Amino acid sequence: MSLLIRGALLEGESVDVAIRNGLIESVGPTPVTSGESAPEALFDRELDGRGLHLFPSFRNAHTHVAMVLFRGYGDDMPLMEWLQTRIWPAEKVMTAEDVYHGARLGLLEMIRGGTTFLNEMYWHRPALLRAVEEMGVRACLGATILDLGDDALLSSQKAEIEELVAARAAGGLEAGGRVELSIAPHAIYTVSPAVLEWVARISDDAGVRVHIHLSETEGEVQGCLDEHGCRPAELLERVGLVSPRLVAAHGQFLDRSELELLARGGATLVTNPTANLKLATGGIFPWREARAAGVRVCLGTDGAGSNNNLDMIEEMKVAALVQKHREVDATALPAQEALAMATRAGAEAFGQGSGTIAAGEPADLVLVDFSDPATQPLHDPDSALVYAANASQVHTTICAGRVLMHGRRVEVCDEKEVVAGAVAAIREVLERSGAS
Repeated sequence: MSLLIRGALLEGESVDVAIRNGLIESVGPTPVTSGESAPEALFDRELDGRGLHLFPSFRNAHTHVAMVLFRGYGDDMPLMEWLQTRIWPAEKVMTAEDVYHGARLGLLEMIRGGTTFLNEMYWHRPALLRAVEEMGVRACLGATILDLGDDALLSSQKAEIEELVAARAAGGLEAGGRVELSIAPHAIYTVSPAVLEWVARISDDAGVRVHIHLSETEGEVQGCLDEHGCRPAELLERVGLVSPRLVAAHGQFLDRSELELLARGGATLVTNPTANLKLATGGIFPWREARAAGVRVCLGTDGAGSNNNLDMIEEMKVAALVQKHREVDATALPAQEALAMATRAGAEAFGQGSGTIAAGEPADLVLVDFSDPATQPLHDPDSALVYAANASQVHTTICAGRVLMHGRRVEVCDEKEVVAGAVAAIREVLERSGAS
């Protein structure tokens, strides 16, 4: 598959971008204008990028995509009351088909907002894989594990992970190279140290990433100190999980020594400011300290049950604003660095190139239309994207060289059918759960 984008704006310059076999072949004057052959004869498709601004696509480094089914279901409730009375009863009766329909809706929203990769943690992984493959995005899908005293469930989860790791080693796990596996222990307070040590051994032996929630609340930190005599990141080091394969979400209550520990180990942190603010966890991610320690920081939306959307453009703005507020410094987390957290950092963390627009890089791109009154006049495209734009300004979304959306029309699915399927699924879930 080959694609030519003509005349898009990149850092103020008009460029042509040639794409072949999922990779950027060239950026600049495309070598197809010698007159010997018409461009359309050399490319399967040509897009007119004139007046549109070219950016790397966004990478959502922590989410629970099927939880779009719970968007607006129990807003403005305390966290534990929300979980115990709304989310957990509904999740208990969710089927793989429900998760599939929820995932498709979430992926549709992501595509419309320029997101082409998600680092996912949720149940019914085969259903998630089915949705990801259909919608054409990239994903790291976590095989979730909980250790809550149910030995049969824990044994089943371990067996599934061992089977997935074996299938991955045999090269038979996924097709197309867009999907990879991670092991996803939920958190240090829902998975015992013994099981975390088992996860670490599997991760080490197979080279598989680990995706976990970490230091999301003060209660988690205090509970770790009371039970284990150390802080959460120190516990992860104790069980052998701190490595370049570790991706830890939230981290609002990590102290300097923990940040330095994670940096030394090459781990990645993911901040999720909107969900943390909405759930009133009481902390703001220590971005400046993390940067000083040298730890890589990515950006994620978390699930739409606690956000309530999957808009990475909005997430960049919130991330930048809360850091300025935390530091009482208007220069904290400038637009360019917020953009890098949503693009380059995720690409580097998940082995998807540098996240830049250059020859040889994966062709994961967005074209943004800044002609809307809300983004005019245009002084600085990066600042306009982070502070003024939202998902509706994304004109075209491309993943692995495939056009997923062009001119705001999604090409990989019937949008109305996806929405209808998700709405029907959550209605049935709530009926089965007896929830209101």
